[in-house]
Amino acid sequence: MTNTHTHLKPRLSLTIGVTGHRLHRMLDVDQDVLRHAISTTLTQLSVALEGVYGKHKTMFAHELPQLRMISALADGADTIGAQAALAAGWRVDACLPFARDVYANDFAPGQPYEEFDALLKQVTATFVLDGEHADPEKRDAAYEAVGRLTLEQADVLLAIWDGDPGRGRGGTARVVAEAVARHIPVIHIHTSSAEAPQMLWTGLSDADIEQPSVEIVPRMDAAKTIDIVVNTLAAPPDNKIDQRMLAYFYRDQTHHASLGIGYPLLLAVTGVRTFSRRDFRPASAAQSQATLTAVLATPVAETSFAANLIARYGIADAAATYFAQIFRSGFVANFALAALAVVLSLTGPLAPGFKLLLISIELFIVILIVANTHAGNRFSWHERWMDNRHLAEQLRALSFTSLLGDLSLRAHVNRDAATVPGWVGWLARATARELAIPNASADVAYLTTVRDAALRLIEDQIAYQHANEKRMHKLEHRLHNAGELLFGATIVACAVWIIAKLTGAPVYGNGGGGVNMTVVVSLLTAAMPALGGAIYGIRMQGDFAGIAHRSHTTVARLERLRRAMLGDPVDYARLNSRLRNLADIMLIDVSNWRTTYQARPLSLPG
Repeated sequence: MTNTHTHLKPRLSLTIGVTGHRLHRMLDVDQDVLRHAISTTLTQLSVALEGVYGKHKTMFAHELPQLRMISALADGADTIGAQAALAAGWRVDACLPFARDVYANDFAPGQPYEEFDALLKQVTATFVLDGEHADPEKRDAAYEAVGRLTLEQADVLLAIWDGDPGRGRGGTARVVAEAVARHIPVIHIHTSSAEAPQMLWTGLSDADIEQPSVEIVPRMDAAKTIDIVVNTLAAPPDNKIDQRMLAYFYRDQTHHASLGIGYPLLLAVTGVRTFSRRDFRPASAAQSQATLTAVLATPVAETSFAANLIARYGIADAAATYFAQIFRSGFVANFALAALAVVLSLTGPLAPGFKLLLISIELFIVILIVANTHAGNRFSWHERWMDNRHLAEQLRALSFTSLLGDLSLRAHVNRDAATVPGWVGWLARATARELAIPNASADVAYLTTVRDAALRLIEDQIAYQHANEKRMHKLEHRLHNAGELLFGATIVACAVWIIAKLTGAPVYGNGGGGVNMTVVVSLLTAAMPALGGAIYGIRMQGDFAGIAHRSHTTVARLERLRRAMLGDPVDYARLNSRLRNLADIMLIDVSNWRTTYQARPLSLPG
């Protein structure tokens, strides 16, 4: 295998959101002292991130670490924070509640507006929400939305706050409270500068705080905790299993041929689908990338900001498909070979002249089963299938939620913390940080484009899940029938022998070369249950009925979501909610699947 992929390792990045009071709330604040406190904090964050890079350089891309600030650029704290970040060499992105010309009405003529205009020319990307300024209620809702967008983008929140309770929707206190509730680290720089910056974060306590609030969240000196926070957020997992799986991922995962054909053969034998040469040639990463790019189409297909995401998705999706076939073929082969070994061991009495050959073949089969099981565990077929599938689904969900600025940085905490492997969650978050914020305006045209892309994904997933449900249902049904047939035939064979015995018919042969009915029946009544047991083992290991049920449930959820999206008005808040719902459906499906398969690694049949 040759390595042809160049975007596997993420660039070490961290994003700091800023919130704080407007200028009229800080008339008595010493601006120079405040700027110094902010600059000092930004320097501490930079040093901490450089420390992570120095310690884990081999796990990241060669580019230097990037610190980014996300700001609404409101006059006062937002402006001061953005200016300090630019002075420190950081990237600054802007999220605006209204169109630029409308938002400009929030700034007084003179210096406030000039600073806003100058900052807009220096930011790397600007995402403009579709808020309405004229209606006071809708205006407050827009400020609230931009505050939440800041939290969706931020790893850490920098709060320039006087500590007083909130005074309305979208205010600093409300943003801080929501950050604390979401377990986002908050660096509180008091506007009076009377005390050192404080770190507010649930991670500072060993005890779980299920419903944290500003009043009860642990607090410590920010200068003493920034290293801990940055390392916790950005450093790769340090356990050996996660590191091994990351090393596997960073290698080229393009597999040009597959000898794991047991599962495709099972599908062919049961009439679920035909066997073809494609079963020897796994899908490539390029094919997976092209599939996602075609679904995304215009929102990101012609831009570069999602190149890393699409590249990693392609690798993860292709690897998951490859190892799924290898693992499934492994357990199908184990059960089938075990049944064959039983049949061979019972064939000896019928062919005594071939006893040595039969025992030799049986020994070879047993060795083959042991070797197959050892290889599967040695090269982590099971884990690489599950982990890569989970990563692929996280990245595919991220490819849509990020189009509206939601980086899902805390999705692993809220949705499936018990099942997401450390390396998968870490790489998904690292990829999200590279995406940053779209440089776009959330107008009707853009939102319609994003909605249409999401609908294409929903249609694609409905078609796949519906076909998968039919395929798995047919496979389960036919294996079930085959097992019943074998056990039914065993009953018939036993009954025939008993009837023959009771009626005096010859059952032991005539000693002159006739068929020994007892030996034949003994072979059949042992071999057929062995084959039936192998089929049952394949059914239980494969959980085909469970897969069919989950696909059916997922289709129903996706169809409800599709109907809702088609009936929705085109607005940012509604579409953002729908995309989160889409991500939830996709990730809940893979989490449920993973929970089922987690305890079913490749093992010796018995």
